[in-house]
Amino acid sequence: MRKELMGFMLVALFSVATAAGAQVKIEDHSLGETAEQFFSEAHEGMILSACAKKDFAKVDRSIKKTAKEYCTWLTSIRQRMVSGESGKYKGEVSPDYTKTTTYVFVAGKFVTAEILFTAPDMANNYKGKSFAEISGGLKATYGPPTSESIMPYQNAYGVRYERHQELWLAESYAIQVDEQPGSNGWTSVNVSTRETYDKLRTEVTKPPPNPLN
Repeated sequence: MRKELMGFMLVALFSVATAAGAQVKIEDHSLGETAEQFFSEAHEGMILSACAKKDFAKVDRSIKKTAKEYCTWLTSIRQRMVSGESGKYKGEVSPDYTKTTTYVFVAGKFVTAEILFTAPDMANNYKGKSFAEISGGLKATYGPPTSESIMPYQNAYGVRYERHQELWLAESYAIQVDEQPGSNGWTSVNVSTRETYDKLRTEVTKPPPNPLN
């Protein structure tokens, strides 16, 4: 059984399978899947298949690169990640210009998705998504967060805001949400395997080495 976010574009971004072993999906990709699986399915699989057949008409022209250049670039990314290299791949074909998604691979596996949402800004005619929308959608799917915090934030002009952060921890995944309020604001959503989250936390809390040793 799958619960989906309702009401806005996050419905296409996150889903969770509640059957044996919860599995988070980001834009049709399963967190923790191999790079081979990642680049063989969803949009990337379709594009790479068209590239292999030199059917450049099927390559999405909304990307900044030409079709042939994009094929070369995406094929190179796939080869590196499938070979076990660690690195990042930034999706370039999302129809939502207020959202960017960067996929992180470690040792041939998709372990983290870094999603950045532009906040609504009437002065710049941004449609965007507010922290409240994103937080509400995540709570509707994953339940209450494990922890929530509000910190004081001050921009370069001295204007003060409240900055919200939320964290969901589960056996197989971690979801971190961070807000930068104000003009040109944004909300970041970092979704990672629990193993990756725990490893990064351990590295952050590790004391600095003794310079005298």
